[in-house]
Amino acid sequence: MNFSPLVLRWRLAPGVSFAPSGETDLTIDFAAGDTATLTPRRAGLRNALLAVTDGADEARLLALASGDAAAPLYYYLARLISRGVLEASADFDQVPVVRLVPRSTLFELPLPAVLPDRVMLDRFACLRRTDRGATLQHPDAVCDLLVEDAACASLIARLMANSLDTCSLTSPLDHALTALLVALGFVVDAVVVEAPARQTWEFHDRLFQRATRSYDDLIVRGGTYRFASKWPAPPAIRTAYAGTSISLPHPPAGPSPGSQTLHEVMESRRSLRAMSEQPVDLEVIGQLLHRVARIKAVLPGTSKIAQEAVLRPYPSSGAVHELEFYLAVRSCAGLTPGFYHYRGQEQALTQIAGAEAPAAAMLADCARAWGQPNRPPQVLVVIASRLPRLAWKYAGIAYKLSLMNAGVAIQSLYLVATDLGLAGSAAGSGNPDHFAQATGVSSWEETSIAEFGFGRPE
Repeated sequence: MNFSPLVLRWRLAPGVSFAPSGETDLTIDFAAGDTATLTPRRAGLRNALLAVTDGADEARLLALASGDAAAPLYYYLARLISRGVLEASADFDQVPVVRLVPRSTLFELPLPAVLPDRVMLDRFACLRRTDRGATLQHPDAVCDLLVEDAACASLIARLMANSLDTCSLTSPLDHALTALLVALGFVVDAVVVEAPARQTWEFHDRLFQRATRSYDDLIVRGGTYRFASKWPAPPAIRTAYAGTSISLPHPPAGPSPGSQTLHEVMESRRSLRAMSEQPVDLEVIGQLLHRVARIKAVLPGTSKIAQEAVLRPYPSSGAVHELEFYLAVRSCAGLTPGFYHYRGQEQALTQIAGAEAPAAAMLADCARAWGQPNRPPQVLVVIASRLPRLAWKYAGIAYKLSLMNAGVAIQSLYLVATDLGLAGSAAGSGNPDHFAQATGVSSWEETSIAEFGFGRPE
């Protein structure tokens, strides 16, 4: 499995160490401080596993394990890969040029690849900085490549800039590195045209899909509470803005007179973008926001996990409820044009001073997204995410969950707007910069992620 003059060797991941235990076993010390004991019960197999401490190719491992231990050896290698214990290196003159950091339980040392006549870096590959240094990544690759040599970095830069004739790779190292990149899927045949289905995928969409779904890989996702020991969870209730407060009507408990059934509103729901000249009023806005976004209760965290939970009419990931609701108002009886924050626990709005221009820009953005540039909605609901509140709990999937939560809120807005006899439609895109200008809040703290315009129908 050599890419001459490269030698592929198994190595331990940083922070992991092996030590012999008895005559046939070994102890693993993990980076997190945990320990485990492997019991191969064969001295040769144990010695083969210990050899990866200094780096060992598969030929040496098989020689140490002896012939009848080949199957158990590969079994243990696969188990160690799945625990994040092993990685590999491609060595030139005994020095690692690039490290192969597994990102899949299916990782194994690649076989040599036949080089096409012309090659280029695949458009889904990206070079970025990680905690360990410059790393070449690909959403569909079984490993990341940690660049440890200037020659490798130079080759990647050339493959990024343009396609290369493989006959021009006169350096044996460049030739071997390119073969390795082809074998791992980072470099592709520059002459072959992408399949139509693959052409439809944008780089960021593929990266997002692979990063946030539960593939059989080594990426930690889910409710890990990764920041619980570092800082307190962001509060459930957002700090109120300074500004004029406007109380909204509290709708009576129970269904409104003339309210339709769920089946009826789901069947009759449509995206309606034509608005009347007669504006909506505070009564309608109060009903819409109360039925969709009010805060019903805030539940305290536990002694173990001190993160408050929130109850609202729509579901949210882990009852975290990171979404905030704003109104960009063009035409509403009882409200002047501008930008307002909804305080769901109080059934009230706060008018954000000096935000009239960005609010108008958000309304114009919605009109353009609707394909009717001169006909904005009467009112635009801007849904923003306080992502740090969600990401305090969830690793790897926080932004995806926030988008899902916003989708549920949009559906609720559609159904309630339909029941209230309003015209309404989601907008396919919006400009978060206008939201930042209106609120003065850093996008790292809170940013707009969805919009829904509504008003009285024509």
